Amino acid sequence: MDRNTELKFSERVILLDVAFLNRTVGMVQEVMSARLGRPLPKLDLAAWLDCLLLDAGIRDFSSAEVQVLLAHGTEGDALNTCFPASLSDLDGKACRTALAEYVFSVVPTENLATAETLYRDLMALVLNNVAVRQVLMVPAMTADEAKINEVMGEVLRERRKNAEGADVQAVWFGLERPSCPVVSQWCPVVPSLAHVLGIREEELR
Repeated sequence: MDRNTELKFSERVILLDVAFLNRTVGMVQEVMSARLGRPLPKLDLAAWLDCLLLDAGIRDFSSAEVQVLLAHGTEGDALNTCFPASLSDLDGKACRTALAEYVFSVVPTENLATAETLYRDLMALVLNNVAVRQVLMVPAMTADEAKINEVMGEVLRERRKNAEGADVQAVWFGLERPSCPVVSQWCPVVPSLAHVLGIREEELR
């Protein structure tokens, strides 16, 4: 995706840091594979996105399109832990499941900012857009939680001054609950990863 092109957003957006896929999912696969004594499959990205929607409490799929923005730093094109296995296989493409149609856009830093800054900038753009009604956010595990929370709070407070934006739903996914009180809904990401990777609930105990 060309960052110089004006971004147009769907009502439902998933903002995903590629570092989460390449590093955090990879770590979960490695640790759980060693613990369980068996190899784990690659992550089916579309199936996992379905799980995120359901975990966020979304049940109305009359509007099927979900825009997936992949914030990309300098890691290269490969997606090491999932399929599709490269960003170029996703950028500008769409994928339909029983729940939704996912439309993918890769947004690179282009050496203009760090990946973390890019993620926060995209988050602010999405949350501030009155066309957007639901935002699911999966930042990198190493992201500054307090800064994300601060930027999110500022944007949401400003948006909610306008009645048009009052019904926005923001959901933050992560491995562990942030240490600061979050201004959005928070959901653990482990259950969805475990489900798609074929890890049974009793194996997590």
